[in-house]
This record gives sequence, structure tokens and C-alpha cells, in this order.
Amino acid sequence: MPRWMVKALAVTPALAVSTVVTSMVGATLPPLAGSILFVGGLVVGVLLVAGAGESAAARVLLASRPARAEELDLLAGALTVLCRAQLGPPVVRLRVRPGEPAIAAGGFGRGTVVVSGGLLDAVECGRLPQDQAAAVIAHAGALVRGGWVSNDPAIGFWSLPWQLIAAVAQVVASVGRRLPLTSVAWRLRGIVLTIAVVQAVQLHQVWLAATIAGIGVVSYAMPVLERRWRQLLLASGDVAVRDAGLASPLADFLRRCPRTPDRQARLRTLEGSTRVMRPLGLVR
Repeated sequence: MPRWMVKALAVTPALAVSTVVTSMVGATLPPLAGSILFVGGLVVGVLLVAGAGESAAARVLLASRPARAEELDLLAGALTVLCRAQLGPPVVRLRVRPGEPAIAAGGFGRGTVVVSGGLLDAVECGRLPQDQAAAVIAHAGALVRGGWVSNDPAIGFWSLPWQLIAAVAQVVASVGRRLPLTSVAWRLRGIVLTIAVVQAVQLHQVWLAATIAGIGVVSYAMPVLERRWRQLLLASGDVAVRDAGLASPLADFLRRCPRTPDRQARLRTLEGSTRVMRPLGLVR
């Protein structure tokens, strides 16, 4: 399946829900305010798709700011490696997300890499060597250069209503986990939704039945599609890091992270690319 199709399937539910929510909110506003909401949103979306306003989008959507001179000096060793591999400035612009404690970097748009405050802190105190910092940033830079995240500013902007709903749902879910039988009810939601669909059909409410069925399908399919897209991003970035000669530092960094099946698979790929194969010979 082409990568654009995988991404489209992963982001379409969020975009569709956001469009519906925006339409519902706009319908309740006065005509002038509703028109400003729709027209303004469309204009901003088109500009972001065209590549304009990427820095502003990164500031608003990711709570990031441009990297300061002292932060660039702190990453001097890593940036030297990145520039040699054409995965650092000026090919990409570095921004910092100060409130993020994790050691991470992410690509955004057509020329932006956002590094976490935790990465800078780890480099400053010596917990993260420069070559590992370069590998982490290179992974994000490779996704930017490969066009994997070129439309993320527009997608992030258009899906803001969905992100708000998801944040509220996450809070409710965290509270609901403490209640008995909540997790069981969620796992059995397919049965409940099927009953609701049948009842709606019996009442000749076809649109309601279709809506309920759609919600059920999305609730099962969306996590799978999002996971598939994340796996493609990770695999593409790993290949680019390997081609840049940074497979070993990235593998060293991943060994410090909690072990998961996906991470173990990535380690096998990265370690295999740095392992020298011995020639076959006769055993005497």
C-alpha cells in the first residue's frame, strides 16, 4: 500500500470529525462569525498546505520556539555530524519544545525539526552523547527531507477540534479506568454498537444506524491505522539514519529505552546494518 494511502487512512477520521464539529459549532454562531470561522479556517489551511506559516504553526501547535544560540552551541558536535549527512541546519530549522522532559525529536512540515527540552538537558549533563543526540535528530530530519511530514502543519491545524475531544476523552478514560467493569465494557463495545444499529434499522432510522456503525468501525480501525503509520515513519527514519552512518549511535540510544517488541525489531534492523558478516569457510 502506498505511503500516502496509509497516512490518508490514519488521519482521515480525525479530519472528518473535526470538520463535522466545526460545522456544528459554526451553525450555532451568528452568520458573520460563522463565515469568518469557515473562510478563515480554509485560508489558513490552504496557506499551510502551500508551506507558508510553518514556524507559526510549530509555535502554536507544538508549543515550540526557535533554538537559541547557546542551545546550538550545546549541540555543536551533533550538528557537525548532521550537517555532514545533510540532515541538519541549514537544511532543517531547529526548534525547541521546552516543557517536554523526554529525550525526543520530531519532524514537522517541510523544514522544521523540534527537539525536546529533555534532549538538551541530557546533552548538557552528559547523559546523552553527541553522536546519540545526532542520531535522534537525524531520524526526524530524514522524515522532513523525505516529505513524510510535509503536510503535518495543515493536518494539525485542521484536526484541532479532534485533538481537543481526544484530550477530554483521555481524562475521562483515566478516571473511568478506576471504575469496575469499565475496561470490560469498552472491549465489548462491538456488541453494544451492533444492538444499537439493529434497533435503529428496525425504527427505520437508517442514517442513525449508519452513524453508529461508522463510529464502531472507526473505534476499531483508527488505532490499527495510526499504529501502521507510526511503524512506517520509524522504519523510514531508521533506514535514513543507517544510510547516514548513524545506525550504531541510534541503536545505543534505543537500548537505554524500555524494551518493547517494536523497539526490539528496530534494534535488530539497526544492529544488523552495522554487523560485519564473516565469509563462509570450510569447518575442518
